[in-house]
Amino acid sequence: MSEWLLDALHESLAAYGPAGRDVAGAATVDDLTLEPRIAVRDAANGAVHAQVEFEVRSPRLAGLPLLDSHAGIGATREAAEREAFGKFLQGSLHVIAGSLTARGADPAQVDCEDWTGERGAWRLCSGPVLMTATRPGARIDGFAECFESLSDLFRREMNAGPHWMRVFVGAVDGERKAREVVVDGAEWPDAERLLDGCQWVYPPGYASLRHLLIALPR
Repeated sequence: MSEWLLDALHESLAAYGPAGRDVAGAATVDDLTLEPRIAVRDAANGAVHAQVEFEVRSPRLAGLPLLDSHAGIGATREAAEREAFGKFLQGSLHVIAGSLTARGADPAQVDCEDWTGERGAWRLCSGPVLMTATRPGARIDGFAECFESLSDLFRREMNAGPHWMRVFVGAVDGERKAREVVVDGAEWPDAERLLDGCQWVYPPGYASLRHLLIALPR
């Protein structure tokens, strides 16, 4: 395990309360535990590819496993890990810590709203949509409109209790190459079919969007 990564995670969590480490070295705050795992392989042109997965444990999730994974590429292992951690910090950490600690979400970092469905009611928190692209300023358009339909589907189909959801869309040269909606660690086929019917606009080059949401009972 990279000591700098644990130090950076510990420092980031300190904004939500007294942060520490458990016996395995994972970062903790309140009853939230974040344990990073790293897989490294060689990438093209001599670069290094790092996949950093964060295992999230909290009693507020009622035993649900939450795994949040980000990739980074750099000239060295540490540079690749830092890029992956930067994505986690921007798109995921504040949603996770804001939902699963006593301090609660920072409205400057996380959007929270109440959702009422056919089988339950939730306080749902989400962070910014994380956009990645090879060309500066490039982005995938259409998610805001699609998200309205996705939220309606969530309200209709989700059972009562805590849930987490991750949405991912990736495209190359104007053509979609991947799409995924994961709820509580499993793919959600109905939501993925919904994404297929949305009106997307993809830029030249590579582009992706990623969105993490946590819904807790209220």
